[in-house]
Amino acid sequence: MNRPLISIIVPIYNVEQWLPRCIDSLLTQTYQNIEIILCDDGSPDGCARICDEYAGRDSRIVVIHKPNGGLSDARNAAIKQAKGDYFTFIDSDDYVTEDYVEVLYGLCEKYNTKMSVADWCVFPIGQEPVLNNGSLIEIKFSKMDGLEDMFNQSHFDNSACVKLYHRSLFESIEYPKGFVFEDLMTTFKIMLKCDDGVAYSNKQIYYYMFRPDSIEGSVFSEKKRQSVHEVFRIMDSYSNELMPIADAVKSKLSSFSFHLLLKLPDNCEDSRFFQDYIKRVRWNVVKNSKTRMKNRLACFLSYFGFPTVKAMFRFVDRRKKQSV
Repeated sequence: MNRPLISIIVPIYNVEQWLPRCIDSLLTQTYQNIEIILCDDGSPDGCARICDEYAGRDSRIVVIHKPNGGLSDARNAAIKQAKGDYFTFIDSDDYVTEDYVEVLYGLCEKYNTKMSVADWCVFPIGQEPVLNNGSLIEIKFSKMDGLEDMFNQSHFDNSACVKLYHRSLFESIEYPKGFVFEDLMTTFKIMLKCDDGVAYSNKQIYYYMFRPDSIEGSVFSEKKRQSVHEVFRIMDSYSNELMPIADAVKSKLSSFSFHLLLKLPDNCEDSRFFQDYIKRVRWNVVKNSKTRMKNRLACFLSYFGFPTVKAMFRFVDRRKKQSV
């Protein structure tokens, strides 16, 4: 039986040090019918050369060289050239297990869904990942249950990575060029098209390396500021579709707000924006038993003032660093 072609899309920018590790993990996939699209987004280092060298070794590799346009633009460019029946995205400083594609496609096949999700192993730069060897579980979520779970951050989050998508889910959907937090603006739209549900496994098949200088870890900027307001605008525009899981959306946006608030001075205008939103929704989050405890605790502590929240989480971060 012919198995469908799966396109592995890797946007690439300024990751010369880690790119070979990423590509090597894709070339050893147990699922053979793949194309690997390396999208060089105008990288200023040696990434373009590395991409071309690998393409000369393996015919499954397709290389795109384009002017720098950001992560969303790179993904969109790769999607337009992808020939696969399914897409999956991998960040170029991360890498995956050899059964990464096999696990994700196996979930779609087993549960007859157009989208599947698995788990990742997060590790700091300079350290080695340690996989969780706990009991494996699989869940088939309905469309709305999957969205609720994602917004509550119960089993999985809105990252584009560690997911497999049937190409039909991207009809009329693109990643928003010029913004960060593109996954938060996009993944839920894709899931709203998953009428057959979403298949999930907690198997860790993706190694996510956290870098403080990455987009996620960088300081607040004007681009982030504009992107924040775009996130809230888009979420508001989908309020009718997301009404059945409104509390879960509030949970995610409050968690998003806390994540950014902890990096900002208390008296700046952006801090007040996040504080005002948290104040409006915090009781909904505190009483939401489905959302993660960390977010419920942060909302509860906010009643004692936001400096209290900052002090508590900075203390926890210091303890984590000391234990490493």
